[in-house]
Amino acid sequence: MAETDRHIGIHLPHRAWWSAVGFSALIIFMVAVGSTDKFGILTIMILAAVFSAAGTFLWMFPGSRFFVLAFANSLAIYTIVYFFLVEANFRNIREWASAVGYLVPIYTFLAGVWWRREEIRDASQAEGFRRTRFTGRVFLWLLPVGLIAGLTFLVPGVQLETDGADILFLVLIGGIGLFVMLVSRQICLFLIDTGVMFDHLFMQMARLSRPAFAFFTLYSFSVIVFAMIYRIMDRITVDPIFLIEGKPELISYTESLYFSLITMSTVGYGDITPAGEGVRIVAAIQIMLGLILVLFAFAEIMRYARNPDVEGKTDT
Repeated sequence: MAETDRHIGIHLPHRAWWSAVGFSALIIFMVAVGSTDKFGILTIMILAAVFSAAGTFLWMFPGSRFFVLAFANSLAIYTIVYFFLVEANFRNIREWASAVGYLVPIYTFLAGVWWRREEIRDASQAEGFRRTRFTGRVFLWLLPVGLIAGLTFLVPGVQLETDGADILFLVLIGGIGLFVMLVSRQICLFLIDTGVMFDHLFMQMARLSRPAFAFFTLYSFSVIVFAMIYRIMDRITVDPIFLIEGKPELISYTESLYFSLITMSTVGYGDITPAGEGVRIVAAIQIMLGLILVLFAFAEIMRYARNPDVEGKTDT
């Protein structure tokens, strides 16, 4: 009985609940601020909606911290798509209509999940759940939602007053919310499964922290060594050997580190460029060494992933 209660979420730890919901709110906060023109009532409503939605969802179906990542990512994608459609096709709607429209699919989804919560719990705990949940049918709900979203591109061609635009917008969003509520079971199971996959992924990443840290150490060491080479070469030559923003100037300590890093990563933004033959040769050598280092590091990490004990056995 205690195990059942724990799974349902009645005894979800207070600290874990706040950290999980707070993480979701932080992700959506960045999306909301970046996607809206100003920080106002709409941004606050978005944060309130996400905070309450994430809290309710986690109370019904508590998962690991990586399940929260899947849920927050889904809300972030929805937020981006929503504001893209509003910006592209509903520029003349009022702020209250935009805020209400944003909330409708979220809360209709939660209503559908609450309505079918027992069925979702039973399905997620059923034997063979991992073998049957990955089917194309789970994404069929995207078809009607995508159809309604596509219809919004016809709206700019229709001359509507502000009230008419608000009503049409809310009708279309209401249709999306209805479909989302009807298929809330499939969406919820997909989110639960995605959370489990994130959990396994990050556990694997944590296990590979040793070789990854070794690679980072060697990589950063190479960046620093070449940065000092560039710095010394520039100081012992008569004329500057770098062009900074198109002008020949002596390279500073931080600029040499920056140039070494972008050279090692083969990015090359072009704001700092080598102007002398000698420094170009050194930069070419660094690029080749960087590629070799990445290839060997990738091979070592993959070897460690297949057999983490091989290093100890070899030493023995």
